[in-house]
Amino acid sequence: MHTITTDLATGIIEVDASGFWTIEHVQDFLRDLEREGRRVLATGKRHTLLCNFSKSAIQPQEVIAMLQRVAVSMPLKSRKVALYTDGKLARLQVKRIASVRDDMAVFDDRKSAMAWILEDGVTG
Repeated sequence: MHTITTDLATGIIEVDASGFWTIEHVQDFLRDLEREGRRVLATGKRHTLLCNFSKSAIQPQEVIAMLQRVAVSMPLKSRKVALYTDGKLARLQVKRIASVRDDMAVFDDRKSAMAWILEDGVTG
């Protein structure tokens, strides 16, 4: 499952991922993310993405592979993507997703992830 919160003032889209995902769920997530990205774009900003995988289960390999493919091919890409989790196994999966783009990074907690998103004082 997922929840998405968008701050139009900063252009930050926050995702809380939880549970076990299927390919169908990834498709729903991507549709929701695209919608929120377009909302930010309408303000003249390019969004950044802050994703919490702390409550996420270990995902099937096909889900991780799909998220990797989409991270590269999604037409409306995030300016920066910070992924975080405190789980050891989940962290390995999150690192696999982040390995496909230079503007993606993995952190242990929200505070560190947010600091990276906000570094250089640039949002949007």
